[in-house]
Amino acid sequence: MAEPCPGGRWPRRADVLRVIAGRGTARACIALSAVVLLPAWGAERFGEYVAATAPFAVLLFVAMGAEKTILTSVPRTRRLAHQSTRALLARAAAPVAVAALAAAALAPVGGQPAMYGLGAVYLSGQGLLSALASTHRMNGHPVRDTAAFGALALHVVAATGLAVVGVFEPYAYLLVLVGGVATACAVLAALLPALRTRPARARAGLGHSLTRRAALAAVTDVADSASISVLYVLLAALVVPEDVAMVYLALLASATLGGLVVLLLRIAQPATSLRLRGTAGRSGRATARTISGIAVAVTTSAVLAVATTALIAWTNGGPPAVHSLGANLVALAAVTLVEMTAFAAIVYAVYLLENTTGAALRTTGSAAAAGLVATAAAAVVAIPVLGAVGAMTALVVGLAAKATWLRTHLSRTPPPPTQRDAPLPTVRWGGVVSVGEKNRR
Repeated sequence: MAEPCPGGRWPRRADVLRVIAGRGTARACIALSAVVLLPAWGAERFGEYVAATAPFAVLLFVAMGAEKTILTSVPRTRRLAHQSTRALLARAAAPVAVAALAAAALAPVGGQPAMYGLGAVYLSGQGLLSALASTHRMNGHPVRDTAAFGALALHVVAATGLAVVGVFEPYAYLLVLVGGVATACAVLAALLPALRTRPARARAGLGHSLTRRAALAAVTDVADSASISVLYVLLAALVVPEDVAMVYLALLASATLGGLVVLLLRIAQPATSLRLRGTAGRSGRATARTISGIAVAVTTSAVLAVATTALIAWTNGGPPAVHSLGANLVALAAVTLVEMTAFAAIVYAVYLLENTTGAALRTTGSAAAAGLVATAAAAVVAIPVLGAVGAMTALVVGLAAKATWLRTHLSRTPPPPTQRDAPLPTVRWGGVVSVGEKNRR
């Protein structure tokens, strides 16, 4: 029988800080590399690099579905821990495998198509690396998470330095980055016991169940990413470049906070999954319902405030006054602050639901889809009128729709827990008492 992973313990503060430092450094190096490469390569070659990587950011979020399912499901099981880990990591690796085949087929073609293939491998590889590192962290090895992303950061810095001095062109640069991510993934995979030994017999239906759960878990992240993509497409088509730059800076601040919140929640997810198992999940649903209600009130009030201000500006100064409002830095900062706060709150509500039962993923997935549709519809209306402020307001509208959907569905009486959702038996892992046992004391 496989021993359960030690993911039920609450993470130590030192481990949390190490993980944040490792992943934060990697993200900062990847982001800053673009700032350095633009003047070094020039707009044309840098544009080729961005065009080959930016469209595939969604692949990173696809892998997050498998990662979240690992952190939620594996701590709840003992007999199937290794099988579940293998199956879910295989699903996180599937986009990498497909992208690698595409890259190999496009390599002889050369030019931009070949770069597209490498860009897909690079972004999907980052998603797989995150899933592997999180699995090690859940198994009691947070230092490996930090080391993997710290090594990736150093690799990106070294490759960028060589590109700046003219050693690497965009294609070679991407190829080197892919090599670094692939090496880190290979090392982490080799260190996982679940991947070194093959289970004697797979449980019937386990793969299908995990695939479905991972796909539903990925919907929220994919929809959030798609909302940002929709904004940029409409901004590029409807407004001046200055507005695009303002939105980029606003989203950079929002993404920094949002990424930190998501990382902290992922670190605590195994312990939260055990705490909210079975009947205890009702408290998670109740908290998510309260948070959603507050988010609805805040976001709706913010949208009404923007609409009222725009109407007053139109009445007093006509279209020029409204366009001036759309470029006002104070207004943009205020709307961005609302968007950041509401996003963090809704992410936490969704997180609580994801850690209750698999059925809750249908609610979070449909809420994410509703938010994406609302964002796109609001952006079509608001961006031509309010520019940068309109773009951020559209995101707030999407968050309002998402929170309303969650609130509405959570107001319904949940079904009684099944036997499968019964509280987890008392388990001690290396002398550490599980969260479930702490709650019973």
